[in-house]
Amino acid sequence: MNPLKKSRVRVAIIMMIFAALFFVFIGRFLYLSTTKKFHGEDMIAYAEKKRWEAEATLSAERGEIFDRLGSPIAINVPSYHLVAVYRLGGVQDPDATVVDYKKTATGLAPILGMTVKELETYLIENKDRSQIEFGKKGSDLTLDQKEKIDKLDLPGIRLIEEPKRYYPNGVFLSDTLGFVQKMTEDNGRVVLKGQMGIEKQYDDALRESIGSRIFEKDRSGGELIQGGSRISNEPKDGSNLYLTIDHRIQQALEKQMQKMYDEYKPKNATGVVMDAKTGEILAMTDRPSFNPNLRDMTDFTNFAVSSRFEPGSTMKIFTLAAAIDAGVFRPNEPYKSGNYNYKGTVIKDYNDVGWGTIPMIEGVYHSSNVMFSILTAEKLGIERYKEYFKKFHFDQKTGIDISGEVNSQSDLSKPLNTVITSWGQSTAVTPMQLLQGATAIAGNGEMVKPHIIQKADHVDQAPYKAKTEVVGKPISAEAAKATREALDGVVNSKLGTGQMYKLDDYRVIGKTGTAQISENGKYIQGKFIHSFIGMAPKDDPELIMYIAVDRPSKNESSVSGPSIMSPVFKSVMNTALQYRSIQPETQKESVDVKAKITPSYITKTVAEAKTLAKEQGAVPIILGDGAQVVSQIPSRGQEFVSGERVLLKTDDTFKMPDLSGWSQRDVKKLVSLYDLKLDVIGKGFVTKQSARTGTLVKENGKLTVELAEPND
Repeated sequence: MNPLKKSRVRVAIIMMIFAALFFVFIGRFLYLSTTKKFHGEDMIAYAEKKRWEAEATLSAERGEIFDRLGSPIAINVPSYHLVAVYRLGGVQDPDATVVDYKKTATGLAPILGMTVKELETYLIENKDRSQIEFGKKGSDLTLDQKEKIDKLDLPGIRLIEEPKRYYPNGVFLSDTLGFVQKMTEDNGRVVLKGQMGIEKQYDDALRESIGSRIFEKDRSGGELIQGGSRISNEPKDGSNLYLTIDHRIQQALEKQMQKMYDEYKPKNATGVVMDAKTGEILAMTDRPSFNPNLRDMTDFTNFAVSSRFEPGSTMKIFTLAAAIDAGVFRPNEPYKSGNYNYKGTVIKDYNDVGWGTIPMIEGVYHSSNVMFSILTAEKLGIERYKEYFKKFHFDQKTGIDISGEVNSQSDLSKPLNTVITSWGQSTAVTPMQLLQGATAIAGNGEMVKPHIIQKADHVDQAPYKAKTEVVGKPISAEAAKATREALDGVVNSKLGTGQMYKLDDYRVIGKTGTAQISENGKYIQGKFIHSFIGMAPKDDPELIMYIAVDRPSKNESSVSGPSIMSPVFKSVMNTALQYRSIQPETQKESVDVKAKITPSYITKTVAEAKTLAKEQGAVPIILGDGAQVVSQIPSRGQEFVSGERVLLKTDDTFKMPDLSGWSQRDVKKLVSLYDLKLDVIGKGFVTKQSARTGTLVKENGKLTVELAEPND
């Protein structure tokens, strides 16, 4: 078929289709005009019926938000919008429209916070319009303002009710809760719509459904008193949400965080209190924050779930737990602190020099990067560490019911990154991931998912109630208990970095963290994120609290974290434990390790003495080249603790050991054993010594040491 014939066929088909549609239309028209019926109903009667019917809306309310105890967090309150009507049907009416501008302005001005002259001028300037509004001054008027305006009985002044969301606690859970904003729909109805946080995330559940009612009207449009009425669409209130938040603990956290923020002005800060057994978030706040009634915000980030950063030494909790679970952590095994060469990269302890040869448990208390590097690289192994990293779910989001959660960021394909991750740098995680992992340590090794929605009163479906969700068991119950025992010394020993977090009536365990901040691939010098994760009570933790402070502008140093954060932690944790009716417990002074009695090493061979010391959990320091021990400190019968140095003299001369990291107490033991003359400069631990390592020293010699406080 040639192109011309094809074109004619197409035209013919199109004409036939249009002809068919035309005849259908004509047929339908003739049917309606003849029968006067549409869907079986008489059209004339239907039109007459609709002529005298009108529709009115039936209001409903947005669901409200409460804490776990039923205290209101976000509620609905009456709000009114002021309108001045100049004409009705194009006509001014002294009884129903604004005519007396002076009287109207005089009555309204003090209620709206305006001057009489200002308001009168505004009314006169707009007198040619049908009606006007009053901008911000005439919006969101309270019930008290409405009642004052009603008493004036001013012609033409009308108040239109509108929905309004009110947050009675002001700055309270704001970064998580969010806020709503008034929106005008196409039909002119004003509604509230969630713009951030829980208000936005659960907007569909919270949002109300407006109903409608059909009624008979008179000629003026008013409802007939004896007329019929029917509901055409049932109104439905939005679902109420109940959060796991405890307003008492939240208020305590808000107060202390604001106090800290006002003093130290960090770039960011976050604090979270969580139920260790259920994963319920009891309190959570960020700084800077805002008042959702005012929306005076400068930061839209929920730091606990939407920010990831290198956590610092808080990550050591999980490395320790993994090593204990794998059976490779031996608390009394000695190692050389200070620095560790891993395949050409030198890893140093935070004080650069370490504490000499000490037991691994003391490395936990000191937060030794070297110990955790050895633990990962040599004891646990790179591949096994990566398995535990995944078991603790550090490779995935927690799935908490808060919007905006981000995942961790890591590259464990390189062994060096894995080693560095084990003590808190290289890999970035969120505070919520750390909190979820900590539930395994606090309990029987099972890890529970954090959540903040407790229940919801759904209108059109079965009510929702949250359940504790176990998401994994990265370690055994025995390993969890042993990890808690080890962390006890971080807070409650005289060597621990977390001593400032002690409570008088409850035993706290936990881990401090100080992390460098990476920007553009380089660490910022002299700036840190300080953090602490603590649990209490120690033997059966009920609560876990995490706090992080990013780059405080005052008192900033690598060791300033505890002084900045411990007042917040101590106040809030103590308050929370009391509110939870946790019984106080008697505190012991220190828990380094159990005190032991020093045995006699005299006359024992060097080999025998070393073996006995290690069995006792002591660190033997052999002085001299003699075959047998002739003197010792501590002496027989004295108490010592595991990991303490025992100095064993075998000869009158000895080669000076490396004293780096020794305490002044240990140096005095050496001086006493050889009657040396000692000069001490500074406080803390040895950083320099006058007699070099390996130098031959005789009795009655002289020794000078310089001490310095560690740079945590």
